Amino acid sequence: MGLFGKKKEQNNAPVEKKENTISDEMKIILAAREEDKQEKIVRAEERQQAQNEADKKFFMIEEQARVASERLLNEVAPKGMTFFMLCDEVPFDAIPETEGNVIIRGNVRGTVKSGTEVFLYQGIGDRFSVTISKIRNNRREFVEELTNDRAEIEITRGNIPLPTDPDEDASKPVRRFAVLTDAEGIEDTKDPACKGMVSVGNPRTIAMLCEYGKYGEEPIYFSMVMDCLMTSEFVTPAKITPAKNGKSSVAFIGVSPKQHPDRSFLPVFTDNRLCMKAIKDSFAKQGGPDQRITLSFAQVAAVSRDAHHHGFIVNPGGPVTITIPKDLVDKMVDTKVFKERFGNGASDNASLALGGTGDRALDNFIANGGPNIPGVEPVLINNPSDTPEFSAIENAVKKYCGAHSEIAKVLILVVTPQKNRNDKSYLCIMDCPDGPFETNCNGLAAAIKPYLKGIKKIQFQQFSKLNKEGFPEKVTWLYSKLPQ
Repeated sequence: MGLFGKKKEQNNAPVEKKENTISDEMKIILAAREEDKQEKIVRAEERQQAQNEADKKFFMIEEQARVASERLLNEVAPKGMTFFMLCDEVPFDAIPETEGNVIIRGNVRGTVKSGTEVFLYQGIGDRFSVTISKIRNNRREFVEELTNDRAEIEITRGNIPLPTDPDEDASKPVRRFAVLTDAEGIEDTKDPACKGMVSVGNPRTIAMLCEYGKYGEEPIYFSMVMDCLMTSEFVTPAKITPAKNGKSSVAFIGVSPKQHPDRSFLPVFTDNRLCMKAIKDSFAKQGGPDQRITLSFAQVAAVSRDAHHHGFIVNPGGPVTITIPKDLVDKMVDTKVFKERFGNGASDNASLALGGTGDRALDNFIANGGPNIPGVEPVLINNPSDTPEFSAIENAVKKYCGAHSEIAKVLILVVTPQKNRNDKSYLCIMDCPDGPFETNCNGLAAAIKPYLKGIKKIQFQQFSKLNKEGFPEKVTWLYSKLPQ
């Protein structure tokens, strides 16, 4: 009994409880895990917020492009344009229904129909004729017609040339960001000045600008837009004052955008209708010019970099606008594309670019009477173009004059009878004494004659007998013994 009672007493004794303890090292590990968990939550929230902002920005940009394209197509569509599509995807792994065809994807602006003959613009002035073979909508369904929706379009190869290099992939005939549209544009797409493009609305340019908000930050797209501007023709409001000799003086205006309120930019338009609307709604009401003049890109670049402008603005009244500051224009005219199309230095001088002599004072002198050229009035007098032909003539003049010390200086201009534009001739103004003048005329004519290809005639005028009323004191002569 005693044993049992003692055992019971022992069992009733309080039991010491041991708490689970966490080491300091484990506490650090758990704290780090909690911090990592919280950081992951924060990062996930930041990613979600960034995605929401990106989606919001995307939808906003898409809405802007939609509104701009609708306004364009409904109000001032380029000639023949009922739709356009920027090819933002060229899926080379997609298999066309018809062998040899090409599949492209993008957002259709306007209405596109299967079986339509259309045009594909890509590269520098390249335009190809193709036919729309198949259309798939955003739900991958084949449709005969599609309006303002994302689409996959199968086109025939048309007259897109086959590769000349055997190593070039023949299945990649379409570049990303090519423009598909039913607007024909101009016939001579290789014309550097793109004459007539303003009349048909510069279809590729306006399509590229409509999508600029979405893709403008991509270097390839930005580069293609710059190339596109260089293959465009523009129109701008101007004050044109008639003068003598069939010439006119032209004064350009400037506008100041909100982002540069203290700077003046040359306003240019891709369509005559846009320019006329701007004149009617804005410029004329403010006392500005009510006339307009068409300009090649080289001329736009020259005028927009003169002392009065800081660049140019395309379509300042919409539907799509882009501002090109002077420093960007400088880079554009320094590109290989520009030099191949227009020549080196083609936009360095606004007077030269607009058909003048390169000297505003000399332009004014010629416009108001110019040299006395009996029997060839009225005439147009311009500075010679920078061509291989004239470069050879320039070298011949400098070589001949360098060997004849009696010739002080020589200036050569191009004379065009107003009534017969094909009968052009060179006008050589020579500063030379009376005695040797005629001899040097014959000698210089003989030196130049082998290089007279496009223009085959040359006239001479002695500088001392030139009517110098209004003739500028400083002129850049083709040849001069004295420093200029």
